[in-house]
Amino acid sequence: MWLLSYIITINIIFTMIIYMLLRGDPLKSHDGFYYNFEKGYMMEINNRIASILKDYYEIDATCIQKQTGGWSALAFLIEDTSKKYFLKVYSKKKPSSVQWTEAIDRYIPVVKWMHDHTELNINIVSPICTRLKCNKCEDEEYVYLLSEYIEGTTIGEESLRPSQINELAKILGVLHKNTSRIPYTLNKEQVKERFDIDFCELLSSFINNDLDKQDDMVLKTVKPYTGNLLEKIDRMKFLSSTLKRKSHKFVLCHADAHNWNIMQGQNLMLIDWECLKLAPQEQDLILIITESYAEQFLNEYKKYMNYETPDFDAFEFYYLKRKLEDIWEWIKDLRFEGLVKSEDITLNLLQLSLNECIRIDSFRSDLKKIFKKDLL
Repeated sequence: MWLLSYIITINIIFTMIIYMLLRGDPLKSHDGFYYNFEKGYMMEINNRIASILKDYYEIDATCIQKQTGGWSALAFLIEDTSKKYFLKVYSKKKPSSVQWTEAIDRYIPVVKWMHDHTELNINIVSPICTRLKCNKCEDEEYVYLLSEYIEGTTIGEESLRPSQINELAKILGVLHKNTSRIPYTLNKEQVKERFDIDFCELLSSFINNDLDKQDDMVLKTVKPYTGNLLEKIDRMKFLSSTLKRKSHKFVLCHADAHNWNIMQGQNLMLIDWECLKLAPQEQDLILIITESYAEQFLNEYKKYMNYETPDFDAFEFYYLKRKLEDIWEWIKDLRFEGLVKSEDITLNLLQLSLNECIRIDSFRSDLKKIFKKDLL
């Protein structure tokens, strides 16, 4: 009986450590227990990584260093005697990791093809396959994804410089233009936009049935915005139905080209291709078209890819979808799935997204002003 209790206790503590590491929280205790446990945990995962690298990639790692990761995975800098690598480690215990790990075998071959067959080879990180030519490897706890290491910095909260705006326009323009050149065997595997909004039903159900069940910061933060959120969900249903009836020209879209997925190294680099899919151009343009540099971006983009008639329904759909999806993700982290970042950071992001949702009403008219010259 004592052995069972011991095992349960160790599992609880181990799960807590993984959770806190994904959040990026410091593990502190007056008696040093958590600090020592973290050291033990990191030693354990470093041993796992060293073994994976040796067995699957024939890499003898001389350095394994944890880096600041994103929302979905732990990140590590790997070094051997001659080269640096970047390793993403997805925990199988994190429910939301499944969608990203299942996408690896779909998007990595396309990224590799774009790197090897287009001028984007200087703007895309080359994935590294295992010695058996697999896109990833895994053990009972984690899924591992290896790529080349970029010496550079993430743009993040900084503004893009004029030269970087032009470079990003080139990257997306070349990506879109090369859609027809991608081999059919790769193209057919990609997700194709269907304008589905299943998450809206989940968010609506939460607002109507579950929000009031707990007197917590989620309730205090979301409650004042519920009327506006339900209005926006109704608007999304209308846009979804409208776009499903339209005909579209689909191109290969990165679908997540925001500043946190852009790095400046020797060249501007677009990273994290998990959301890759076939969709209208507006899917990629929406993150840029609302910025002050939209006109400069469009002028440069059109040097690589034709774009004559903007679809304002698609722009509004993708803009509103991103805001509502973010709100739902923050709510899930706070209420159901466990935090990836700290509670304060997540609540601040939730509050920001809720405020932005209120300001969406003028989005369409503001967007038409951007394209006024083209529409005349």
